[in-house]
Amino acid sequence: MNTRKFLEETTVSDNLKLNRRHLMLGASGGAAVLALGACSRTEEGGGGGLLEEAQDGGKLRVAYADEAPYAYTAEDGSVTGQSVDTYIYILDQLGISADQIEWKQTKWESLIPGLGSTHDMVVAGMYITPERCEAVAFANPDYIMPDALMVLAGNPGGWTTLNDMAETDGVIGVMNGTSEYEVASAIFDEERINVQANLDALMLELKAGRCDAIGLTSANLKLAAEADAEVEVTEPFWLIDPESGEEIIGAGAGVFQPGDSDFRDAVNEEVATLLEDTATWEGIVSPYGFTADVNHPEGLTAEDLCPDTYQ
Repeated sequence: MNTRKFLEETTVSDNLKLNRRHLMLGASGGAAVLALGACSRTEEGGGGGLLEEAQDGGKLRVAYADEAPYAYTAEDGSVTGQSVDTYIYILDQLGISADQIEWKQTKWESLIPGLGSTHDMVVAGMYITPERCEAVAFANPDYIMPDALMVLAGNPGGWTTLNDMAETDGVIGVMNGTSEYEVASAIFDEERINVQANLDALMLELKAGRCDAIGLTSANLKLAAEADAEVEVTEPFWLIDPESGEEIIGAGAGVFQPGDSDFRDAVNEEVATLLEDTATWEGIVSPYGFTADVNHPEGLTAEDLCPDTYQ
């Protein structure tokens, strides 16, 4: 799929749905908003704001959720990933050096509630959603990410997309709590959904013949397939929302407290500059399997994606 062509032809509307693995806010969205209100560093006063403090040499506590290829702990103990390298570059452009960053490995469900208490911002490749925008200030997306299917080498079933697969008798493997699980639950018969806790378990099911394909974001699947000759990954595609019939576009970005919107705005300027320099952007993200044709957001903004809840 030519992502650039899709974005040029698509008008982002109030109905555009965005999802991310490990959906977080849902029923707990109100709790996350309350948690932010109770522990906002900005509201407590003092200093000249997070951006100024960091530009003056202060430490910046940045949370991540240990999920490859976005932000994760490498074997040598360093923090790495597409989102990590992107933000190290962006923060450096703002005069904030890598040695000022204090990385905080954090459970996914604590990334937003912990803003202002255990950490100052989030760099985890988190998808921008209208629900999350009610609680936090998102930077503009620095990548978009379609889905794909993992299949046995040679793709003996000829599988192409998760939604098309629902019209066959194939069994789809999905991770619990993911957008792929949500879509599959709406369009597959229950007995044709194989739900596992992680990708490793799903790959065992695929090789044992207990599912015919695995649905997940293309980056996760490609990373796993590179190390396993028994499987391959299909061409990327966008999930289709079974209710609206629209494509579900995943777009990830850095996350700030609403009171740190000046920091977010400064980051947005650097994101725009970086995305205009496609060669530099691709040089940062290509080691993690990202490409300009598939993953460049082409000027998509957080406000486009949260027209009623952006802050």
